[in-house]
Amino acid sequence: GQAQFIDLSVPGTDDEGLGPVLDWARANLERPLTVEDLAARAAMSPRTFYRRLQAATGTTPLQWLLNQRLARAQELLESTDLPIERIGELTGLGTANNLRHHFLKQVGVSPNTYRKAFPRGGASGVQTGRRGTAATQVQGRGARQFGSAT
Repeated sequence: GQAQFIDLSVPGTDDEGLGPVLDWARANLERPLTVEDLAARAAMSPRTFYRRLQAATGTTPLQWLLNQRLARAQELLESTDLPIERIGELTGLGTANNLRHHFLKQVGVSPNTYRKAFPRGGASGVQTGRRGTAATQVQGRGARQFGSAT
C-alpha cells in the first residue's frame, strides 16, 4: 500500500566537460538541439561527446534530451495552467501532438490525465518524490505510476 517514488533527477557526472553543457541544454530545451550542437559546446567531436554522455548517463544523447524535455513537461503540467501546445513549444517537443505521443509512450498517460493528478491550490492526494517534482503514484488509482522511463 505504500506509494512508490520515481527519481527523475539526472545522473551526476564527474566529467567536467559534460556538466556545464548538460546544464546549458536543460536551460535551453526550447531550442532545437543536436548532438553536433552539444558536442561543439563541449569542445568535443560528436562521436566523443556521444561516447562520454553515454558512459556518464547510461543513455544516448538524444534519449537523454528527450528525458529532459519530458521531465520539464511534467514540471510545467504540475505547476502551471499553460496549454499543452505551449508546453510542447517550451520543452522543445514542438507540437501538442508530439508532446502527447512522447508523453504517453514514456510516462504511460496523456499529459491531460497527468495534469489532473496535480490540482493547483489544494491537496492533490499525490505524494511527490524525494526531489519534489514529477514522479509519483496517485493514491486510489491502483498501481499506475507517473514518471519518466530512463
